[in-house]
Amino acid sequence: MAVDSSLYVSLSSATGSLPSNGTGSQYWWATTGRDLANMLRVAKYPERTQRAFLSYYKDFLCPLLGDAVNQGDERQMKSWTWDGSTHEYSFELKGSTKTLDVRFVADFGQLRPVDWRNPLSSANTEAAIASLASRAPDFDETWYRALKEHLDCSDAPVPAQKALIAEAGHMSPILVGFDISRDMPADTGKLPVMGKAYFLPCIAAAAQKRTRFEIVCAAIRQLPDISARPNILSSLNLLEEYLASKPKDWENGARYLATDFVSPDKARLKIYLRCPDNSFDGIWDYFTLGGRIPGMDNAKDQYREFVGLLGDGASEGRATSSLESPNGKIETGNRRKLTTVYFSLDDKHPFPAPKVAFCARNFAANDALVARGLDRWLSNYGWNDGERSIEEHVGDVM
Repeated sequence: MAVDSSLYVSLSSATGSLPSNGTGSQYWWATTGRDLANMLRVAKYPERTQRAFLSYYKDFLCPLLGDAVNQGDERQMKSWTWDGSTHEYSFELKGSTKTLDVRFVADFGQLRPVDWRNPLSSANTEAAIASLASRAPDFDETWYRALKEHLDCSDAPVPAQKALIAEAGHMSPILVGFDISRDMPADTGKLPVMGKAYFLPCIAAAAQKRTRFEIVCAAIRQLPDISARPNILSSLNLLEEYLASKPKDWENGARYLATDFVSPDKARLKIYLRCPDNSFDGIWDYFTLGGRIPGMDNAKDQYREFVGLLGDGASEGRATSSLESPNGKIETGNRRKLTTVYFSLDDKHPFPAPKVAFCARNFAANDALVARGLDRWLSNYGWNDGERSIEEHVGDVM
């Protein structure tokens, strides 16, 4: 069981810094704040960085998350995640360093309680972004504003909003991501964080009667000056070409379109797509866009080994349960956490950079096997820090 960080305990005792918001702020600080404090401690962030970010999180973000979760309250709705929670956390391991970076995504939608007068309102999300605007170095929202204008449905009549929510299966149109850096910026008053926006295309797709991937492509093509960024359009064309060779319904596997809160010259566009095949060969085909992304052959065995180790070697290369829903179409429900391939598009390269989020429960019996498999894989390639395992890190957080 995790031992709370001393900094978290210290900040928790400073009740005067906590805005009054019923029991909501206290609840979110006691749950998600505790998790983030433990992650920063385990990742050995400088204390000054921990204090600055956690103080910001407690004072400005916790009040925007609404009331405490109450499963018996019919006025509350679940978030977009498979279990309905508002946050997803991650440790990032980069090839150039053995230190862990802390990241998370949060849903600031009006879910607790739902405001049925305007259920798709992004008021709290906008407040969270505004809090970043004055604190994140090099903050720029050019692409965020353009994407939101194309995808936003909050101006639809209330009955139409309710119908779109029912069709999409959730009411979370935008998520906000936070990448926490280790070192405090030289500029006083700034935080060591970069923000990201994640647009879920489901609601706009329902409104426009198009596939979710079509919505994503249209949103990208209407960005200001996108024609001056030919490599982004080239990468998008490769994605369209690959999906054109698949059943049309694969396009409804588009899960997010994300961008960074930095200038368009530095920002990436990231397209997250559910993979309708759980076999390794099927996932690899999607990952490489059927061989359209060059330079991937040498990495194939590393990825195959990784998948095998997730299930202690027993699952290597095997197909698992179908990702089709009962009506024979691709599974798109948010309550199923499936393997997802994501492609990062920028203007430096004419092809997308792929990453894959393997849904471990399709390959392993439990979380402990996943952690141990990941530790073995990192050790095999000399990428572990040589001190503590991922299993120990996660155990110390949760």
